[in-house]
Amino acid sequence: MRSWIHHAKGRTVRQARVGMGDLTEEHVGRQGFFGPIALIYRTHAPNEVIRVEGTLAPRLAADTSRAEPSDMTDPRGHPEIMLSNADVSVAVSRRAAAMPYAYRNTDGDLLYFVHKGTGIFATEMGRIAYEPGDYVLIPKGITFSLMPAPGDSHMLVVESPSPISLTEHKQTGRYMPVDPTVLVLPEICDYGFPTQSEYELRVKHGGAHSSIYYRNSLLNSVGWKGDLFPYKLNIRDIIPISSDRIHVPPAAWCTFDGGGFAVITFVPQMAVSDLNAEELPGYHRNVDNDESVFVHSDTAGGGRPGYLSHTPQAILHGADEATRRAHQARRVPGSQRTFCGVSVDTDKPLVDSTAFLRLAR
Repeated sequence: MRSWIHHAKGRTVRQARVGMGDLTEEHVGRQGFFGPIALIYRTHAPNEVIRVEGTLAPRLAADTSRAEPSDMTDPRGHPEIMLSNADVSVAVSRRAAAMPYAYRNTDGDLLYFVHKGTGIFATEMGRIAYEPGDYVLIPKGITFSLMPAPGDSHMLVVESPSPISLTEHKQTGRYMPVDPTVLVLPEICDYGFPTQSEYELRVKHGGAHSSIYYRNSLLNSVGWKGDLFPYKLNIRDIIPISSDRIHVPPAAWCTFDGGGFAVITFVPQMAVSDLNAEELPGYHRNVDNDESVFVHSDTAGGGRPGYLSHTPQAILHGADEATRRAHQARRVPGSQRTFCGVSVDTDKPLVDSTAFLRLAR
């Protein structure tokens, strides 16, 4: 049972994250900001690491724009896994050419986030055009072919053996932060594929791939109905849950969730107007969650687009003290916060792949 009994000792502030003065506040939390917490106050910065002994890296960030997954040069190639555990994997795709086959993943759902590039997902239920900022969800077992347009292509690919679904925000109602009618569904069309003697279906199963050849294309259909279908959602159609008086924890911005993880979208929003309140994310230790953050854009220059970071559970992170105090000094009430990105927070520890470590700085 959750305890609502809070205690305080020593020098603290009356309201968390407000009126800090010369203090720093560290949030130690269970269950991704929703469980028991401790707020620890200090007069010095708590996250200035000098060195590390052992295998635990406090935080790593990889420049995925330098990643070279096999689908970058080989039409039959695949995304490169960066981070993974038993519940989810986070990979990078830089596909340069259309899949020369129809593809079906029987290992789980696929959630694509488009960082760069345009093109279409040719699915058996119709066409879905994509552009930067799009999430495209392909449920387990749905057949599709990814066909990028010419140019730079860069996607984050989240794969889960459990279903991925939109997060239900019961505290805000069914039209916040995502109105379901903004979802873009596949449209039946004539793909105009040339006639072939056989059509390849490439199937992922148990981490391996097999090919089955059919007389007719599996991507051609004349209609569909039901409540199992692929769709896309652009981040510009996500309404941020925010507060004029205080920074809202990222857990409130969950967009998708699956078994053992959540996908959180950071979208541009108005800055906190109360100059006495902290605006940047505070020092925090998520005791039960690993955190990975992919930077999509940041016109203020604080984040590096294309970078994917990984912070293990119970490791302190947040803006360093110099950055925090400088930001506080130059804040303008009602200004726009420009950071835009995607975070995959997991209950189980994530494993850094060899590819991720090679790209990490």
